[in-house]
Amino acid sequence: MIFSKRMKQKWISMSLAFVLGCSLILFTSPRYAIASTVTGTINWGSATGKYAGDYTYGLNIFQAQETGVASNTDYKNNVAYMKPGMIRYHRADMMSDSTTTPGLVLNPTGSNYSWDVNKINGILTQTFSNNPVRMINIANWPAYMDDGTGKLRTDMYNAYAAFCAQLVQIVNINQNHNVQYWEITNEKDDAYANNMIELANLYKQVYDAMRAKSSTIKIGGPSFARPDLTSRVSTFIANSHQKLDFVSFHTYVSGSSSDSNAVIWDRAQGLGGHTTDFKNIISQYTTRNIEVFHDEFNISWNPPENRMNNEIGMIFDALTVMSAAKAGASGTMAWNEADGWYGKLEGWAPYNKRGSAHLYSILNSDMKGDIVTNSVSDATKVDLMAVKTGSWKKTMLVNRSGSDQTVQLNMSGWSTTIPGNTLFTVKRVFNWGVSYENVRYDVLTSSGGFNLWNNSVAVLVLDENNKQYDLSNPVKNDKFEDGLNFWSTSGTNLEADYTESWAGFEGNHLTHWKNAAYNVYTYQTVTGLTNGTYTLRAKISSSGGQSTARVEANNFGGTNKSVNIPGTGTYSWQDITISNIQVSNNQLEIGFRSSASANQWLYADNVELIKN
Repeated sequence: MIFSKRMKQKWISMSLAFVLGCSLILFTSPRYAIASTVTGTINWGSATGKYAGDYTYGLNIFQAQETGVASNTDYKNNVAYMKPGMIRYHRADMMSDSTTTPGLVLNPTGSNYSWDVNKINGILTQTFSNNPVRMINIANWPAYMDDGTGKLRTDMYNAYAAFCAQLVQIVNINQNHNVQYWEITNEKDDAYANNMIELANLYKQVYDAMRAKSSTIKIGGPSFARPDLTSRVSTFIANSHQKLDFVSFHTYVSGSSSDSNAVIWDRAQGLGGHTTDFKNIISQYTTRNIEVFHDEFNISWNPPENRMNNEIGMIFDALTVMSAAKAGASGTMAWNEADGWYGKLEGWAPYNKRGSAHLYSILNSDMKGDIVTNSVSDATKVDLMAVKTGSWKKTMLVNRSGSDQTVQLNMSGWSTTIPGNTLFTVKRVFNWGVSYENVRYDVLTSSGGFNLWNNSVAVLVLDENNKQYDLSNPVKNDKFEDGLNFWSTSGTNLEADYTESWAGFEGNHLTHWKNAAYNVYTYQTVTGLTNGTYTLRAKISSSGGQSTARVEANNFGGTNKSVNIPGTGTYSWQDITISNIQVSNNQLEIGFRSSASANQWLYADNVELIKN
């Protein structure tokens, strides 16, 4: 198996300011809870000015320089499955000998160094079917040009600039590959830590040579290893902004596998702060629209770290791209598409998908658009991001709590009325794949909440102009198998209202009973109904003899209706029906009322509301 050739040597890239396989299609009923643990608020009418676009969920391409990988069908198909809108070709060994390593340079240690034209063409000819925009990172320089300390020999500046420009000539002019983005150097801010002006001058010299080859490509860099050291960033941008089309940086948040999941996830949620810093620094020097790319990230700079290739890494990726997008990053590119430790795919044939591969597929399909105002009550449990594109409304929920959670959503700013039985498509992402189901709007917004499984991501999708409705029984907990959840009780003797299975029709049922006189009313208000004619039906058993025992249909926009319940005797059940209920206000209160003497009883089960 092939592991990353790079053992990341990075510090935790954050500041104290930031740290305070397969698919399964389902249609499921929600698993109700007593009360939600997290509340989320979304205002569809309030855009933040930030946008999640084609470059938001990009990838680094690492394996393609390995012999035979770029043309491997499984590799190409599985990268395309993730649908990255932008890919970044990068390897630290890019300038190594192309005849003995994955490098792209012939004779890199001699003065007769040159690009391996055929190898480059062979890699770039093998495109991905989703046609992503491509970036080439020119990571460093041939060994012949190095001064022995990781810096470019000062007598080689012109030669290096010409060498980079020659690559543009080869790739875009001679071979017609139309690579749009070109990134100069990779993580050289450490080598030039004491002279960032020199790195800026080197960048500008290379920029001029490359720009002479093409007026349309975008050129940027320098792939900062330490975005947290903002003095470096500021010095570089101050001295290069006139010739920066984009600026880029990298983050890895841990060097120890003993760091807890909570720690690495906290750091992921703070990574957007680097984008904010970069944008603020840019604004100090220019009004030009310089793009900001967070174009390399993962958990560890010091593998082995197995969490990068399981569901923990998937949650990390989701939190990172969410934080970056909310901060206004022009794009992100995860490290990397395929390898042993870091890859979204396994690093060996047949390049099987890991959890993050499924995440990227769903994000690139469903989470692009204008980011709208949103918040959560406890981001240490669940984080969210919501986007809209035209009539499409899409929400990503990320469970980072370490246990199952229930989420209650408060959504406002709709363009149309959203009845309670409106169906949202739910795409749940797990380490093993994706499951699909539908959930009602009134479930999402209820105190019972929407269930979000441990270490999973859920994306909720609705086309507001083409709503689909749940036409099945809208009564929740209609068979009382979940106790009195979704049912309310009033009256002078609330203790006379409970559920049990004794003498039942089918499992549990509602019971009104007490060994003394009692008065109790059990009811549920069904909301989100399409106006029209309905029939209410329930299975009923009763002792008879009560002063009041009836089924009621109330508060539906017309005159309340009820049917008296006769005595049936123990173990005997009958249907009670209220017909011709003309709902005109999109709701109906269903109730069972008892005023009874001691030991008189009423049972109810299988409550149905049917639209005629």
